[in-house]
Amino acid sequence: MRVLKPEIAIERERRILRWVIQDFVQHRRPVASEQVACRCGLGVSSATVRGIMKKLEEEGYLSQSHISGGRYPTDKAYRFYVDYLSEARKLALEERRRIENEYHSQMDEIDRIMAQTSRLLAAVSHSAGFVLSSGIGEQCIARIDFVPMGPGCILVLLVSESGAVKHWPVKTDIDLSPRRLRLMAAFLNEQVAGLPIGQARRVLWDYLRSGRDELRDAADLAGRFLETVERQSSGGQELHIEGLGQLAGEVEETEFDGFFEMLSVMDEKQRFIAMLKDRIKGLECDKLRRASVSIGSENDIKELHNMSLVTRTCRVGSKPVGMIGILGPRHMEYGRMLSLVDFMGSLMEETISQWDGLLNDDGAGERSSGGEQDF
Repeated sequence: MRVLKPEIAIERERRILRWVIQDFVQHRRPVASEQVACRCGLGVSSATVRGIMKKLEEEGYLSQSHISGGRYPTDKAYRFYVDYLSEARKLALEERRRIENEYHSQMDEIDRIMAQTSRLLAAVSHSAGFVLSSGIGEQCIARIDFVPMGPGCILVLLVSESGAVKHWPVKTDIDLSPRRLRLMAAFLNEQVAGLPIGQARRVLWDYLRSGRDELRDAADLAGRFLETVERQSSGGQELHIEGLGQLAGEVEETEFDGFFEMLSVMDEKQRFIAMLKDRIKGLECDKLRRASVSIGSENDIKELHNMSLVTRTCRVGSKPVGMIGILGPRHMEYGRMLSLVDFMGSLMEETISQWDGLLNDDGAGERSSGGEQDF
């Protein structure tokens, strides 16, 4: 009997395991040794394949419902497959272009980024797409502006350092010229730029209590606006999730009970949010900006043990500002999902960075110097 070198035998086992996983993902049926022998292209007998699959089962990579049936991958097998794919993640060029065009066409306001990203992830993955962002109340102020909207109406606009935007129309009896509004905005940004919203509000109230009259109207206006923003964002993290209904068609019949338990967790959201926040903290020192996978029992929430999560932390500079990801069945196409989450994460960071560059443009305060429009 011919004895294979250990490295050749190991590579053959790995090729058979990859083929079994790919076939199960594609057809959703247990895989028999005869199928592997006939179709995987290794030129080995079904008896040889049967011995290899039995060994893989003993090692925890494969399982079978009954002795005479085919085998299917375990969480350990999916983990092997994900690790194998991690060095080769490529989305089709056409799919990249379609996503990028649709994404940028919807990004006319930063406020919509999170919801639009989760919708696109769900649509392209056919699973559930989600985005977790820090609530604006937890973020630092990059800029405040006053935009003239017409006689007696001003738009107060706040942009956070992560690019989130909040705006609030204000009626006023005072006729404020564009030059006066520029001075008010410049004064405020000197006082509060770089501060968290709660701290910025306290700085402005301290200024008002000091009795100083210089630009008092600006401090009062901005202070009331920040109080409104802080109150509305007191819930902290914001979770946008789309496509949960799509998962019903992807779940095996034996997993229906677990599926409905998972839906109850998604309805409640707070446990899911807490898990994602812990994951962000755990990746704060990770500078690679690459998607990662947790499979089945690797998820901290028991109700997600029949699901897999593909996640990626998004950053502005070196600071994590949120997480995007896909929640799907354990038999998902891991290579494609990893590429998709990586690509969407890069696209989202690029969009936010463009806003960040605009806000830090040295000429930002001079854009309207030639006319009456201040913004």
